[in-house]
Amino acid sequence: MSTQEYASVRLTLFKHSAESFLAALDEAAISHGPVHTYSIAPQGSGLVEAITALSDAMPWNAIARVIVAWIEARKSREIIIYSEEGKAFHAKGYSASEVKKLLQVSTNVAVIDTKPVDER
Repeated sequence: MSTQEYASVRLTLFKHSAESFLAALDEAAISHGPVHTYSIAPQGSGLVEAITALSDAMPWNAIARVIVAWIEARKSREIIIYSEEGKAFHAKGYSASEVKKLLQVSTNVAVIDTKPVDER
């Protein structure tokens, strides 16, 4: 039995972000999977994915590089990282090393692209 802890990054993908962001994760060979939630109360829209690994195996650097590159590719993109303390950080303008530190204490990451992939 392993005594290692798991680390997880929870991604909520809004608007037109799902296809392009998940493709970017796939291209970087970062394994991810859907999170299915069930509730009797209304829920916010958005596709929820998670990246989970043993703490030592979590690809923090790779995820941070994907986030920075994905944001920089289009002006319509934004990623908001929510910390355990309830603070929100807009990742636009942060370096990959700064994003990595924020991800390690995140509770959720909102991924947003306000325009479809085929629209500039």
